[in-house]
Amino acid sequence: MSYHKEQLEGLAKIADNLATACIVADIVGGLVDHKLDWKIAVLLAVAFFCLVFIGFIFREGD
Repeated sequence: MSYHKEQLEGLAKIADNLATACIVADIVGGLVDHKLDWKIAVLLAVAFFCLVFIGFIFREGD
């Protein structure tokens, strides 16, 4: 299945938005308020890096 350039850019933007949400939740919930367990904080950080990587993969064809 192939996607158009605009579709890939849209998917990359979604991945970027999800990555931003993960890192904001990690910073606010884990580091500022200390309401997150360290396992959840690490999971959110890993999710952030994975989503950023996915965004780069979607934009690779440009």
